[in-house]
Amino acid sequence: MTLLEAVRIARRFWSTIAICVAAALAVAGAYAATQPRLYSASSEAYVQIGGGTGSVSEVSVGNNVASAKAAAYAPLTRSGMVADRVIASLGLKTTPAQVAAAISYATEPESPRIQVFVTSGSPQEAKNIADAVVGATAEVASIVEGGRPGSAARTVRLIPVTTAAVPTAPVSPDVEKLLALGLAGGLVLAYLVVMARLRLDTRIRRVDDVTGLTSHGVIGTIPRSRDLKQRLHSESLLSGPVGEALRHLRTNLVYADPDHAPRTVIVTSPQPGEGKSTISALLARSLALRGERVVLVDGDLRRPMVATLFDVRSGLGLTQVLSGAVPLREALVATDTPGLTVLPAGRIPHNPSEVVGSERMRQLLDHLGQDHLVIVDAPPTLPVTDALVLAQRADGVLVVSLMGRSRKEQLKRTLELAEGVHAKVLGVVVNGIPQGRSAGVYGYESYGYEQGTTSRAGMLRRVLSRARGTDPDGTSDPRPAGSRPERAGGSASGDGPARAGAAPSAADPAPDATPGEPDLAPAWLTGSDPAVR
Repeated sequence: MTLLEAVRIARRFWSTIAICVAAALAVAGAYAATQPRLYSASSEAYVQIGGGTGSVSEVSVGNNVASAKAAAYAPLTRSGMVADRVIASLGLKTTPAQVAAAISYATEPESPRIQVFVTSGSPQEAKNIADAVVGATAEVASIVEGGRPGSAARTVRLIPVTTAAVPTAPVSPDVEKLLALGLAGGLVLAYLVVMARLRLDTRIRRVDDVTGLTSHGVIGTIPRSRDLKQRLHSESLLSGPVGEALRHLRTNLVYADPDHAPRTVIVTSPQPGEGKSTISALLARSLALRGERVVLVDGDLRRPMVATLFDVRSGLGLTQVLSGAVPLREALVATDTPGLTVLPAGRIPHNPSEVVGSERMRQLLDHLGQDHLVIVDAPPTLPVTDALVLAQRADGVLVVSLMGRSRKEQLKRTLELAEGVHAKVLGVVVNGIPQGRSAGVYGYESYGYEQGTTSRAGMLRRVLSRARGTDPDGTSDPRPAGSRPERAGGSASGDGPARAGAAPSAADPAPDATPGEPDLAPAWLTGSDPAVR
């Protein structure tokens, strides 16, 4: 794991880490609060060797003997004889074993000094016991050496050096140490929880998660935007990060197969709610702004969204056209974007799979694709089979995956199903890329294959291109001028379609077929079939 990956994980799971650390600190603090407070007092004594002539050799020998005696007397501080004398002298209501357990000692090599430490729940009691232990040990040492208490003839004596001071702060519990242990334990707990969540979480969190699933590349990434649907027709949307991402997607789509450029593209997703309808509408609008004649077909006959996105209220659409109830020209609706026409779903049928899989649907897509780029908003792939049926009738399939919601196994299964029906998968569009993050954190560039959305050069390029009347990204259509379809008044049926939000008018007659190719449109499609009249 690299440092950037660790930072990304920490930022993603910061709340989990904070909760684990806070919980561990709370446990440590609660444990410290429930423990009794203990105070420690210490006193000191040293061994004195008496008698002799005072010569240098005797002094040296005496020091060595005193050091050895100090090491021998030190364990006496915890003996039963000393404990009994301490209890008797202080009138304690406890047992010798409890007194001995509260006593500890320390000596230094080649030193006649003995340090005595006593812990107790009372500061004053700790001081009294420490002083009493030194006195009681001196008495026991005198008995061990063969003398009697109070005897004047002593060769070896244990003499108190310092008396204990009353402690002012408890030595236990050690709150700082417990909190440090709680912090360390909380971090370890957070690490384990995060690793478990990473292992169990199969949602797509990075663009690299998609590229690692399949050989199909990521053809585009769309930044996260809270009001994407509301700003669908806003000019500011296409001049910001979303617009830049759409231009990258559009370019990648147009040049996905230079020899056989896709004319009919199905847009689907593994599950509902991943933004396929919005991406379809935005892509269609972006293609139209590039100079293409585009028809957006609502192929989701279960939960249609195109009419809602473009505020179409006519009620006519795909199902009426396929049934022969109305000709295509009456169902098509022009939008505010020049070159973009939409074909809403129309009345929702009871058998959507059979409708989109019909021969008339194939003929419709073939007819529209003669001089238009056709974008079909299809249903999600996993719940129903409609998208797979449509995919067999299209030049390519785009799969939309919503970051943070789509699951890896669902996306992989969707791609496998598309390949299973021999559909051509053009790539995956990752929707909902968080904005304001570095490219390295996500393993991809901020809004597509390159940055520069807000650079001065990019802004100047867009201003100049708009002044020339071209698309804001400055991309020109590489096809010869004579091979490009005309946009003015263009529609799939050869006449001007109804405007979005208005009901179609029968008072405005129009040709029955696409101009220049009148024989390619079936009679039921143009309204020339007597059965329709």
